[in-house]
Amino acid sequence: FTTLLYTIKFEVDMVPTNLLLYTSHALSRWGDRMWNFAIGIFLIYLHPTSLLVTAIYLLINRLFVLLLSGPIGQKVDRLPERLHAMRTALVIQNSSVAFAAILTVLALHFHISYQCERTLFFVIMVFITLLGVISVLSSSATKMIIERDWVVVLCHNDSDQLSSINANMRRIDQVCLLLAPILAGAFMSGLNTTWAAGLIAVWNVVSFFVEYSLLCMVYNRVPELATKEVPVEEASPGTDQTTSCSCLTVVKRSILSFFGNFSIFMGQEVALLGVCLSLVYLTVLGFGSVTVGYLRLNNVHDLYIAIAMAVGASFGILGTLCYTPFTKKFSVSACGAFGAVCLAVSYGVSLGSIAFPRNADLKSFSQTSSDNNTCGAPVGNSLNDISEGSVNSHTIMILVGITTIRFGLWIYDLAISQLFQMSVPEPQRNTVGGIQSSLNSFFDCFYIVLAGAVQHPDHHIVCGVHR
Repeated sequence: FTTLLYTIKFEVDMVPTNLLLYTSHALSRWGDRMWNFAIGIFLIYLHPTSLLVTAIYLLINRLFVLLLSGPIGQKVDRLPERLHAMRTALVIQNSSVAFAAILTVLALHFHISYQCERTLFFVIMVFITLLGVISVLSSSATKMIIERDWVVVLCHNDSDQLSSINANMRRIDQVCLLLAPILAGAFMSGLNTTWAAGLIAVWNVVSFFVEYSLLCMVYNRVPELATKEVPVEEASPGTDQTTSCSCLTVVKRSILSFFGNFSIFMGQEVALLGVCLSLVYLTVLGFGSVTVGYLRLNNVHDLYIAIAMAVGASFGILGTLCYTPFTKKFSVSACGAFGAVCLAVSYGVSLGSIAFPRNADLKSFSQTSSDNNTCGAPVGNSLNDISEGSVNSHTIMILVGITTIRFGLWIYDLAISQLFQMSVPEPQRNTVGGIQSSLNSFFDCFYIVLAGAVQHPDHHIVCGVHR
C-alpha cells in the first residue's frame, strides 16, 4: 500500500503544473455550467405561467454582484495568503450550489408550486435565491483569484504564455458549456428534473475536494504564489476607524468603499476598455435563464435548447482557438477590434427576427398552464404539452444569432482581459476585477428588469429591441 501511494505521488509530480490548473478549472466550470443551465429550467417547471420568478432570481443575483463584487475583490487583495482566499471561495461556492440543488429536489419531488402552496413556495424560493446569490459571489471571487492573479504569477508577465493560458482556460470553459448542458438536458428528458438536481448537488460536493487538492499542488509548485504584495489600507474620507457597527455606518462605509474602488478602476489605463466590455452585457441575446425559459415556451424542447447552447459553445471554442495565433501575428488590441465586429454581425441576425411572425400559441399558454396545473398534479406538467408544437422562423433567427455570437464574444473578452492582466498592478488586481464584475452586472440588470416588466412570454421579444 505504501509503495502504491509513492507510485501515485510520483506520477502526480510528473504532471505539468498548467495541466493541474486546467483540470481544476474544468471541474469548477463544469459544475457552474450545469447549474446555470438547469436553474433556468427548474424555475420554469416550478412556476410555468410566466418568466417573473426567473427574472426576479436573476435580478437579485445581478444586484448583489453589482454591489458586492468590488468590496469582495478589495478584501481578496488585502488577504496576505492566496491559498486561504482560494480555499474559502471554493468552500462557499460549492456548498451553496449543493444546498440550492437539494432545495430544488425537495420542491420538485413534493410538487410544491405557486398555485398550490404559495407560502411554502415563497420560502423555498427565498432560500434558493439567497444560496444562488452566495454561489454567484463566491464563483466571481474564485475566478478573480485564479484568472486575474494566479495565472499572471504563473506566466511571470510573459505575454505569449499569458495569451496561451487564457485561451486554454476559456476553451475549457466553452467545452464545459458544450457538454454540461447536453448532459443535464439529457437527464431531464430521459429521467426527470428531480434526478438532475440531485446529481448537480452530488457533483459540487465531490468536485470540491478534487479541485482543492489540485490547486494546492499548483500552489506548492510555484513559490511566487506564497509571496503577495498587499495594498496599504488607508482610511476613507469621512469615515472613522471605530468599531461601530450600526446599519447606517455599514451602509455609509459600503457606499464610500464602492466609489473608492471605482476611482481605482477608472485610474487604470485600460479602464475605458473595461467599460466597453461591460456594455456587451446590455443585451438579452445570450443563453441566460430568461432566454432559456422563453425558448422553452416557444416549443423548443429541453434537449434542443441544450444542443443549441452546445453549438454556441463550439463557436466560442473556435474563437479561443483563433485568439492565440491572432495575437502572435497581430496585436492584442487588433484582436479585440476584430471580435467587436463579429459581435455586431451576430447581433444583427438576432434582431432580424423581429420581422418574422412569433408563436401564436403563447397567447393562450398562460391560461392553459394555469388550468392544467392543479394542486397535486406534477409541477411543470403543462410544459410537457408545448413540446408538441413546431418551431417557427422567428425562434430560428434568434437561435442563429445567439449561437454564432460566441465566436466574436470570446475573442473580444480575451483581448480585454489580457490587457487588464498586463497593466493592473498586483495589489489592485482583484479590486479592479470586482469593479469590472459590478459594471457587467449593472448593464446586465437592465434586460432582467425588462423581462420582469414584460413578463408575458408573448411580449419577451420587446426586450431584444432596446439594443
